[in-house]
Amino acid sequence: MSFDTTASRFLRPTDLHRLRRNQRRIQVQRLLIILRNCALAGAVVVSGFWVWRYVQSKAFAVQTIEVVGAKHTPKNVLDLATQRYVGANLFQIDIDRVQRDLGGRGWVGRIDIEKKLPDTLRIKITERTPVALVRMNDRLLYVDVDGAAFAELSPMVGDDDLPLIADAHGPELTRSVQLLTALKERDREIYSRISEVWPIPPHGFALFDRELNAVVYANAEDISAKYRNLYAVLRAENNPKIQYADLRFADRVIVKGLETNNVQN
Repeated sequence: MSFDTTASRFLRPTDLHRLRRNQRRIQVQRLLIILRNCALAGAVVVSGFWVWRYVQSKAFAVQTIEVVGAKHTPKNVLDLATQRYVGANLFQIDIDRVQRDLGGRGWVGRIDIEKKLPDTLRIKITERTPVALVRMNDRLLYVDVDGAAFAELSPMVGDDDLPLIADAHGPELTRSVQLLTALKERDREIYSRISEVWPIPPHGFALFDRELNAVVYANAEDISAKYRNLYAVLRAENNPKIQYADLRFADRVIVKGLETNNVQN
């Protein structure tokens, strides 16, 4: 004899009281979870507000400004730009504004800024490297690799033996700097002989060769190869003194001697 226990289980009457107790228990658990989450959120908000109030307090007012890397930039210039930040809250200082305040001041090139807790602003300056001098009216200015004239020639700095770019502005100054930079990197021998550069639009240059004591006209393209052709021509002529040489023509070197007719090759 067998019984269908599955069927009998579903035929039993529902325990309504037990079902209601389970539902209330579930509701209470959900309410406790909600209250716990609200309490945690409240604690986070209160803690965050307390931290915010604390970091905005005078405990983090800037007391010290450290400036490193400024070898040629005058101290009074830096002090004038940075003193406004003394007493300011360290966390409220706008790094971009500090960089704008210091940028473009003479030798100042790159600026890196660090906030050191609790009260120090550290400014690291990378100064520009002069690659040439430029003569503008009656002033001699240092020029960096980007073609920016940034400071007057100073006995305290030196470097008066840098190549001189004469009366060039804007794109012509940049083009002259690019020529000198390329020669310095790729052909130090020729670079060391050039003491002065005059840009000749649109593509040419007049270069004063300190060893020839004469002007050499050339374009930037193939300047090293053409310069060496010039040296070969002059050696073949027993190194005569010349007025100028012109290397701007394809497959030809033109040399104007001091006392003789032109030499062409």
